[in-house]
Amino acid sequence: MTDRDWSAYAKSTYQYELGGKKMLRMTKSSLTSDFDYCPKQYEYKRIHRLPQPSTDAMIKGTNVHDAIEQFYINLSTEVNKAYALLQEDKRDKARELFNKCLPVPDEPYKLGEEEPLRVRLEWDLDRLASSGPKYFLPIINELEIHAYAEEHIEINGEEFTVPVHYAGSIDRAFRTEEGGVAIMELKTGKWVQTLKNDEWKDSNFKLQSMRTEMAFYKDLLELADHECQNVTHWGWVYPSGGATVTEKYNKWGYEQRGVNHIHYEPCTGRREKDYAKKIRRMKDALLTAYLTGHFPESPSTGKCAWCTYKPICPSWGGSDKPEEYLKLLEEE
Repeated sequence: MTDRDWSAYAKSTYQYELGGKKMLRMTKSSLTSDFDYCPKQYEYKRIHRLPQPSTDAMIKGTNVHDAIEQFYINLSTEVNKAYALLQEDKRDKARELFNKCLPVPDEPYKLGEEEPLRVRLEWDLDRLASSGPKYFLPIINELEIHAYAEEHIEINGEEFTVPVHYAGSIDRAFRTEEGGVAIMELKTGKWVQTLKNDEWKDSNFKLQSMRTEMAFYKDLLELADHECQNVTHWGWVYPSGGATVTEKYNKWGYEQRGVNHIHYEPCTGRREKDYAKKIRRMKDALLTAYLTGHFPESPSTGKCAWCTYKPICPSWGGSDKPEEYLKLLEEE
C-alpha cells in the first residue's frame, strides 16, 4: 500500500484553533463522510479523537484495495500479452495471467475478499478486450495527494482567514481517448437498487453521495496543480454488490436488491458546477463550525443505529462527555 506522507500530516490537525501554528486538515472522509453525515460525529471522531472499533468491512476493504493496487503494478509488464490472448479468444488464459498478477496475501482471506477481486478482474478483462491496452493501465494508482490553501470566510460581518491542508488518496485515474482524465473509486460495500414501477433504479442519495466524493478529488487535484487535474469523467465500481445480503424491502415498502455495479459519466458542464458549489458549501459549513465552536447533531433513526458514539450523543439522551465513551469502550 502507498506510504503516507506523515511530514505533510504533521503540518495540520483536526484539533484546529484560529491563530494556531498548524493548518486545519480536510480530507474526503472527514468532509464528505463524517461532517456531512453528522457534525457531532465529526467532533467526536476528529476533534476528540474517540476511537472506533475496527470492523470486518473495514479490514475487507483494505485487503481488496491493497490487492488491486499491486495487481496493476504486476500487470504493467503483462498487459500486452493478456490483450493478445483475448484477441486469440483465449479468455481463460488471459484470466490465468490476470490472477497471477494478484498478490498472494500474507494470510488467507477470511472475509470474502475473493469474490470482489474475481468480479473486478472480470470487468477489467472486458475493458481490455473492448478498448485495448493503450489506455488500460492507470496513470494514478492509490496516490496520496496534498494541497495547501488559505480559505476566507465571513461570519457575522467579520472576515476570517483559515490555512487549510487538503489531503486525499485517489484509488485510480485513467487517461481517456480524448486526452482527459477519468478518476475512479473502488468500493467494497453494497450498491442497492430499488424496484419502482417495474424498473430497478439506483438510489439518488447514493448517486449524489458518490458524486460529492469525486468532486472533492477533482477539487483536490486542481488545488495541488497536479498533472492529472484535467478531470473530464468520474466513476465508481462496486464489485461486492452481488454477494451482499440486503433486506428484501426498504422502509417505504419497495423491493430492493444488492447488485454488482459500475458507474461512469462525464463531469463537465452543469454537473461540474453543481457539485463544485456543493463542496464549497460543505467547506464553509465546516469552517463555520470550527469558528463558532458549534457541531450540531444530525439525528435519524436509520443512520444513528450505525454510530458508535450514540451512547453519549445528546440526541439520544447521552452526556456529550468523551471520557464517558472511553470508559464504556474500555468496559466492553
